[in-house]
Amino acid sequence: MQAQPSQDDHSWSSSGLARSEAIHQWRDWAASTIAPIDVTVFDTDHFAAQWTSHGVGQLRLLQLHAPAQRVVHCGTDGSAGRATPSIQLVYARRGALDTSMQGKRFTVAPGQFVLLDNTRFYQMEMDTAHEAIDLMMPQGWLEKYLPDPEALLARPISACEGWGAPLGSLLETMVAGIDESPLPRPLIAEQVGALLTLATGFHEPAPSRHRGQLARQILRRIETDHADPELSPDRIAGDLGISRRYLQALLAGSGTSFVRELNATRLDRASNLLADPRAGGLSLGDIAFRCGFLDPGYFARLFRKRFGMTPKDWRERHRAQ
Repeated sequence: MQAQPSQDDHSWSSSGLARSEAIHQWRDWAASTIAPIDVTVFDTDHFAAQWTSHGVGQLRLLQLHAPAQRVVHCGTDGSAGRATPSIQLVYARRGALDTSMQGKRFTVAPGQFVLLDNTRFYQMEMDTAHEAIDLMMPQGWLEKYLPDPEALLARPISACEGWGAPLGSLLETMVAGIDESPLPRPLIAEQVGALLTLATGFHEPAPSRHRGQLARQILRRIETDHADPELSPDRIAGDLGISRRYLQALLAGSGTSFVRELNATRLDRASNLLADPRAGGLSLGDIAFRCGFLDPGYFARLFRKRFGMTPKDWRERHRAQ
């Protein structure tokens, strides 16, 4: 049975639009989706662009076909404007990306990727039409795989050789056939995280090792015990021998919070159960309870906000497939 596109997938093209309107829509989408950036198109008379967007668990996979342009981040640390705070994996497929960030100037050549923080200043200039993959990764999610992503920012890495090659291959496969994946998309996101750890050769600096280990223990505990409706930061902090305030500080330093991670984990599990025919006999209230939600109405509101449809509609769509 052929998989159907997710309702969390979108696409856009400048084709058929008036030039001024197309450029306006392109700039507005980039500022609201990628980062609070200003876009300067070098040749407005021959503007042509398109993008596709796919939800992959907590990640967002963007494929960009863009003209020669310059993008400049506003540079306000700690504020991502309209865009969600994320670490971007920017992979150049065609055309070079001349970049400035953290006082460094470097070029991301085709076949390379770089990690950027979309809450900090950066500038990218592309002298020709180019094609890129931009994988938007929430900082809290990435922390599970790279406890100190800041140490890896602004470092171009090959996605064609060594341990970068499997990651590059996965990115290319996701772009070519995410709709035909044999696995649920949250599981694909996990593979991205694991391969990203290999590709970056991450080694945690000694001073931050203990903090990183504690943060990972907190996140693993949330993943394993998310179905417990009594799970709380106080309980986890007590089990780890730390204060609630320190637990919250560890998660805040990763760009996330206890409630955000717990709800995201519970909603991912609920979406899988709703799509699983073996759980077809469970009511929506049963699924909510099994995932740790005591209030079915609260569960339904969070689910719709996350996935753009009600739990009932999600189940019916997957049942039809």
